[in-house]
Amino acid sequence: MLALRIGAPTPATPGAAPTTPSIARVSAQVLSDEALSLYAAGDFAPACERFSRAAAAEPGSSARLADVASCFETWAWRALRERRPDEAQALFAQGLRERPGAPTLLRGMGIAAIHAGRPNQAIAALEKAVAISDETDARLLLARLYDQRNDSADAIRHLRVLLAREPQHPRARALLSKLERERAAEAGFRVETTAHFVVKWRGEAGSEPPRVVLQRLEDAHGRLDVLLGYRPAQRLSVVLYGDRQFHDVTLAHGWVGGLFDGKIRLPVEVATADGPGLERLIVHEYAHAAIHDLSRGRAPRWLHEGLAQLLEGVAADAALRVRGTVTLDALETLLADPDPGRARAGYDLAFWIVHDLAGRGGAPSLRALLDRIATGEPLSVALARVYGSRLAELESQWRHLLNG
Repeated sequence: MLALRIGAPTPATPGAAPTTPSIARVSAQVLSDEALSLYAAGDFAPACERFSRAAAAEPGSSARLADVASCFETWAWRALRERRPDEAQALFAQGLRERPGAPTLLRGMGIAAIHAGRPNQAIAALEKAVAISDETDARLLLARLYDQRNDSADAIRHLRVLLAREPQHPRARALLSKLERERAAEAGFRVETTAHFVVKWRGEAGSEPPRVVLQRLEDAHGRLDVLLGYRPAQRLSVVLYGDRQFHDVTLAHGWVGGLFDGKIRLPVEVATADGPGLERLIVHEYAHAAIHDLSRGRAPRWLHEGLAQLLEGVAADAALRVRGTVTLDALETLLADPDPGRARAGYDLAFWIVHDLAGRGGAPSLRALLDRIATGEPLSVALARVYGSRLAELESQWRHLLNG
């Protein structure tokens, strides 16, 4: 019987069978080599299976366990990119069985849970991750998650820990400043929780929130369900401020009548004036929440503003004309212009473009575009796959029509 050996030969008793550890190491190496080839080819299921068998053949090897965990982690990230968050979460869990304290696996588990609509599971995984390895991105995610569930104290706690280590971190500093403004403005606010919303407003003990707002919010929820198939996994927060408070907290332009920044924020004077204007405003801001959620925060501003106007029922301006070139990059710049007139022109153009896209495929095509953007697919690729035309072709057609 020929015995395979790894490394330098060692004396053996004539006629003796190879020792079990030697056979185990050889078997583990063969399995690992097979797994590496499969892994390199992106065939993760059999790769992870062989890595697992190699680890079982050498139960004391931390390197073998690390291989198994790394295989499941890579497989999980691919599942998440391909919009399979439930599968990704299960794969991250597989990796954590081999390396329970791996911060990258815990962070991945948290992100997968966010995409799967399980914020509580996300918080649990990310809290474990930052306790082991204080990662900036995980702290920021935790701050945002706590803020979304109206837990400003824990959100601020994580931001202060982060800023103690990185005092100039711009996103953390901006978010902390916003949360502190909110906490000061909302001291003493009352809270009403419904099936789909958490509404905060200033009111006396025993008072009720404006019922018209609750009704319009529920109407918007039903409308977006029908038009986009949007059914949020958790309640959306809505805050009603005094007019001055609204602008102090949001730092929005004076002409802004409502805002979505993870929560819908409305001046109470506007929110209590029932009529078509209130209905459109609430649908518009709720649409921003839907677009943000469906695109995983990746939708460009022109798509946000154009689609929100389409969903609220704005009438298209067939006479709209634009001089010069029409590109989405230029439109993004126009929408961010501090001049109200130029920004309004940007809103009109964004709506015209989204209205044109809706005419090419209806609401299902717009939902498909959001779904593709959510995976991280570049906008130009997503547009081509949904509408069958390259971005340059679309921009050329828009320029021809808008130049008259």
